[in-house]
Amino acid sequence: MNSKSGLTFSFLLFLTIGLAQEKKNSDVFHIDYLYGKIMRHSPQILHLIQGPTQGVLFSWERETFGEENWQQLFNYPSYGASLLIQDMGSPELGKVYSLHGEYKFFFWHRKLSLKAGLGAGYIPNSYDPLTNPRNTAYGSTFTGSVLFGLDYRFQNIFNSPIDFKFGTFLVHYSNGKTKSPNTSTNNYGVQIGLSHSFSETEKSYKTSVLEPISKSWSWDLLVATGANDSGIWGESNEAFLTLTTSVNKRLSHRSGIRFGLDAFFTPSVKTFINYKAVAFQEENNFQGDEDWRRVGLFLGHELYLGKWSVLSQVGYYIYYPVDYLDREYLKVGLRRYITENLYISLLLKTHYSKAEAIEYGIGIRL
Repeated sequence: MNSKSGLTFSFLLFLTIGLAQEKKNSDVFHIDYLYGKIMRHSPQILHLIQGPTQGVLFSWERETFGEENWQQLFNYPSYGASLLIQDMGSPELGKVYSLHGEYKFFFWHRKLSLKAGLGAGYIPNSYDPLTNPRNTAYGSTFTGSVLFGLDYRFQNIFNSPIDFKFGTFLVHYSNGKTKSPNTSTNNYGVQIGLSHSFSETEKSYKTSVLEPISKSWSWDLLVATGANDSGIWGESNEAFLTLTTSVNKRLSHRSGIRFGLDAFFTPSVKTFINYKAVAFQEENNFQGDEDWRRVGLFLGHELYLGKWSVLSQVGYYIYYPVDYLDREYLKVGLRRYITENLYISLLLKTHYSKAEAIEYGIGIRL
């Protein structure tokens, strides 16, 4: 399927789904045009920044009205999904097709909204040593995608159910170092669009007195895995293991803090050590028998959204036998509670702008 037919199919699918909705649901559908540029976050992608980025974003949004307590706490956010088709402005990068799950939060009489989306993208023109050696940004056909948008909405233009909106966006594409090269891209810019609400009933937001929550300490145990590479082009990725334990303090209905310990067992670090010891013997920085394991202390925050939560943390290696990436590390991601004490998680580990791994975990809270 070429890009024009793919865009046409996506637009028709968008309209078909919208028209087929039951009107008892408060659903909103959006179409936006995005125009922007790629950030110069690394000298390794300067040759790829050629023209502007352009894209079309199709979105579905379902509004909430306070049926759950967390919805009232966050001013009745909405949730949904989106399809973004984006031309990255250079023949080496080509196009990216990405799907996202999204949350949207409202401000200023619900005219101003902040959207956050997480998903995956498909890149037809990824790096290839023979056919596309200049694409140092995208080393794999599939990539992770993070989308942020801030827009202002003019509601019911011309007394119709259509809204006009404009705003800004930021999109990040990275495979989490599952395959090198992975310089990644961050593109930002402006967007304009239209939205259509399929709700015919008057909106009524529920308010209630929230039950007190326990603010006692708890203890987490988490096991996470995934696969990444050493950053050496052409090397295959290797499975890793991360063990995490933390103590947690619930601060309010909305948030809590975490303090804990990470143990990283990452064979790709061992591959990096062996490569450096053999390829750069004259520098004498690596002998090849160094320990490839690391241990870090971290301080984190958890933002609770019903059965979901958003995690963020800052860590520092207290056991750091070799100089690999930076000594400080960051993690951001999502957690989904299956029960009150059992959860799964998805975390991106980075060293500032350098991604190291995507961790898929399962944990218990005691």
